[in-house]
Amino acid sequence: MERKIVVYVEKADDGIYWGTTQNIPGVVTAYGNSLEELKENLRQAYDDYLELAEEEDENWLKEVQNFKGFEYKLDIPSFFKLLPEIKISAIADKAKINASLMRQYATGKANASEERAKQIEKAIHELGEELLSVHL
Repeated sequence: MERKIVVYVEKADDGIYWGTTQNIPGVVTAYGNSLEELKENLRQAYDDYLELAEEEDENWLKEVQNFKGFEYKLDIPSFFKLLPEIKISAIADKAKINASLMRQYATGKANASEERAKQIEKAIHELGEELLSVHL
């Protein structure tokens, strides 16, 4: 199975996107005014991280070089902040969750269990697949 670098993404109140690596030695972090800019800046920061590791002859470098790409992770409130176009109630319906409870998850007033978060993630992925099947 292909290993990816896990990046936790947040959108700050000022609209700036932040990304921080989770599963490599040390931390690589970047920010951007958009998700695309964050991804570009993170790629550059990661390349700099690898270059410095080569210069320092770090013993973990080979392990890190085996990672292929990034996997971006968000918590539920960050997801809905990142994509305000997504209707909370529509995801609730698709996930078969009470819309009021979903709003609490989306605003951070309640925390979803791991099982519930997976249920919501599945509904979001199903919506994404449906959107990808549309051609205009």
